[in-house]
Amino acid sequence: MRHYEMHNEIIEAPVEPAKIIRAYRWWSKAYFIFAPMEKTARMRGIELANIQPHDKVLEVAVGIGHSFLEILKRVERNNTVYGVDLTPAMLEKTKKLITKNGYSNVDLKEGDARHLAFPGEAFDVLYNSFMLDLIPIADFPVVLKEFQRVLKSDGRLILVNLTKRDNTPVIVQDLYNKLYNWNPYLYGGCRPVFMESFVTQTGFRHVTREVPKTGYPAEIVTALK
Repeated sequence: MRHYEMHNEIIEAPVEPAKIIRAYRWWSKAYFIFAPMEKTARMRGIELANIQPHDKVLEVAVGIGHSFLEILKRVERNNTVYGVDLTPAMLEKTKKLITKNGYSNVDLKEGDARHLAFPGEAFDVLYNSFMLDLIPIADFPVVLKEFQRVLKSDGRLILVNLTKRDNTPVIVQDLYNKLYNWNPYLYGGCRPVFMESFVTQTGFRHVTREVPKTGYPAEIVTALK
């Protein structure tokens, strides 16, 4: 029953891919404001991924590159780490960051999470943060099936998303909902989601959900293919 209630609590996203690209072209210049608030959840997600030096890793939606850099620190220097993002401006930010830090074992490309340009069973780990919270609900199973397709058997899925806690005051929720419905791009298109049951319904195993104690309400959902 709780999962069903959570589904009903998710605001539908009226966001279109072309508008996301335009919005994040601007957000790429200002995202450093929000990155520190997301850091704890991102880092906890990477910790739970248990990345090994030889693992083949894909990050979908690399943003400005902070998580991608942390992944690079955990693999061998001759092991290519792959990343995609819908927004060219975000990819440029990531490229500059990793170049500044001396890494070259990367493959970054523009891409849509609904149609990943990789063969099946290519990756040991797929990491995705703060992306599913900006796409329409109908796209959740499409994206998750694509994540499942490119993961190897027993591959690890890590999702970090904006969510809300059970003790969030109703007045805060109502204000957020009203502002989102007025103009979702105020938040970069993001709204709270609950992905655990969607991941389970897609066929992943050992699905877990964790909500770190941070000022920024985020969930971390992990699973095995």
